Amino acid sequence: MKRLKLMLETTYSIDAVFALRKTPILISLLFLIILSFMQMTPFAFILIGDAPYRWDQKIWQLTETDQDRFVDSLPVGCGVQSGTLTCSEFAEINLSNGVKVLFNGDVNEVNNGVVFNQDHLVFVEQDRQYEVGYSYFEGVNFDDASYEDIFGRVASSIKPMFVVPFVLGAYQTGVLSTFVFTFVVAALSMLLKFGHTSFLSYKEVLNIVIYSSTFPCVIALVVGMFNVGLTMLIYNIGAPLVAYFVYRRRVIPYLVGNQEQGN
Repeated sequence: MKRLKLMLETTYSIDAVFALRKTPILISLLFLIILSFMQMTPFAFILIGDAPYRWDQKIWQLTETDQDRFVDSLPVGCGVQSGTLTCSEFAEINLSNGVKVLFNGDVNEVNNGVVFNQDHLVFVEQDRQYEVGYSYFEGVNFDDASYEDIFGRVASSIKPMFVVPFVLGAYQTGVLSTFVFTFVVAALSMLLKFGHTSFLSYKEVLNIVIYSSTFPCVIALVVGMFNVGLTMLIYNIGAPLVAYFVYRRRVIPYLVGNQEQGN
């Protein structure tokens, strides 16, 4: 319970950071995972929106010319009512970068694109096919639909299939990068031992770096909700800065005291 109290206090107390330097490394690594999740949460919130699933913008990079061609080539008399495409007319729309949109066509003819069939649409990405229903297209009339009407709804339709692996992937990447960064900073911090007759062990230095990350992670979480681009910057600068502050204010007096006792 006392250790947990000290962990919470690392958000504002360098004394708590220093006091936790001898914490068992497995406990510290579990704490670091929690911190990693905190700083990656703003990215997760972005992935919950529709923007990351706009393959047409982010992956296929369809141009304005493609968008105009798509709207001009939409089949006449098509719409979606009661989860069913109301026309049986075949239409093929070829766009840039090998992207193809078919109406009532063979999905196996598409490497990247969308196929609108009678009771479902198929999203195709690098020959991988994902079949979804028309829940987001209910009431859409392709005669007067805009480009955004169609591809915005495609993004909403495919999001449920990708959001979980995307979010888990973001957290996994965040944990891995945080671990690498922390271990590297701790290793470089061991260079501070030069000039001292005695110094902290690598485990103690690693713990100090880990618990010095608490305050930067909290700030990164708050700021990241408004500007996710600053999240990693705040953490990457803040964690070593706090650790160095702990070194100057608590570690050096501790080392000097030990040296004096040894004399």
